[in-house]
Amino acid sequence: MPRRVNRHLFTPPLPQRAGIDPVSLTLPAHPVLHETTQGPDAHPSTVAQYLISRFSPEDPATILDCFARHEVRTDDGAILTDQTPYLPGLRIWYYRPLPEEPPLPDDLPILYEDEHLLAVDKPHYLPVTPRGTYVAQTALTKLRVRENNPLLTPVHRLDRPTAGILLFAKTRDARGPFQMMFQNRQVTKTYLAIAPAPGEDLRESMLGEGVQVRSRIDKDCNILQVRQYSVRECERAGLSVNAETLVRIREIYQAPQSVPLKSGAQNPYLSYPVPGEEIALYELTPHTGKMHQLRAHLNLLGTPIFGDVLYPQVLPTAPNDASVPLQLLAHRLDCVHPFTNKPLTLYSARTLSLAPRNVTRPKYQ
Repeated sequence: MPRRVNRHLFTPPLPQRAGIDPVSLTLPAHPVLHETTQGPDAHPSTVAQYLISRFSPEDPATILDCFARHEVRTDDGAILTDQTPYLPGLRIWYYRPLPEEPPLPDDLPILYEDEHLLAVDKPHYLPVTPRGTYVAQTALTKLRVRENNPLLTPVHRLDRPTAGILLFAKTRDARGPFQMMFQNRQVTKTYLAIAPAPGEDLRESMLGEGVQVRSRIDKDCNILQVRQYSVRECERAGLSVNAETLVRIREIYQAPQSVPLKSGAQNPYLSYPVPGEEIALYELTPHTGKMHQLRAHLNLLGTPIFGDVLYPQVLPTAPNDASVPLQLLAHRLDCVHPFTNKPLTLYSARTLSLAPRNVTRPKYQ
């Protein structure tokens, strides 16, 4: 699907609909038409013909209905019809056809709110922003509708399988200061994770001041996992380290008797402990914010997070079963509010299903 234009710089000619922005598309100079188009040198004569060929060759009515509803426009708001000639380089706006989306968890309790900021407690499996097969079933779309605020914008990332604290700017003026706060690493985030207990060589250090895990992490859009290079591999290849996490252990304990059976999960290969197995509650403080950083770093230590469908290996089916969530939680966030200049500390009110019972969970301070 085409990329959306940054709303900081341009106001689209179509309004947001059900919490979802319109999308833009620049008509290419050399369009490639669907195979049903006759002739090797066939070119679209109208914008409608191109859109039908690209997005809905088997159901032209879907595209023609968009033109009939005046839902295809140019940057200046001019309404296009199904007879508008094809003009290479013209940017058009329209509403994307929504995919069939299975319902996802939508409990997004508010942890903190003021005139600039909305902090919510995201559940496992709910994407933050529209992407791929999820558009309506995202935290952003749900909150824009619930809060009746089309300007809500997330100011940081949280992976879909990860639960916990998620911040949204409530106004255009608030976006920049909060996003820069994260970009300049003026936010301290503390995560909780549950994974196998480490070996004796790491246990004492992790139970004390903790272990600094450093590596290089790169993301290839064609591969689900990140590419990770240890410090030694970086030195040999002349690469710089770009990811660092402080890893501590809060507690080593036995897995509870209520661990879900693998046969009952949607993914029978999912890594989960057996009741009574020695596991650990980890406290993770990332100093950088690379994609999948915490999951990749614990995997690098030989202690991959329970419930992870990507590390140490990509599993054939990703579960959406709430009984077997990824055991990773954005537990605490500390910053100085960029508008009030006062310290702000937030806590997630969620707990991990495998966590020991003594994990405290205040809402916020």
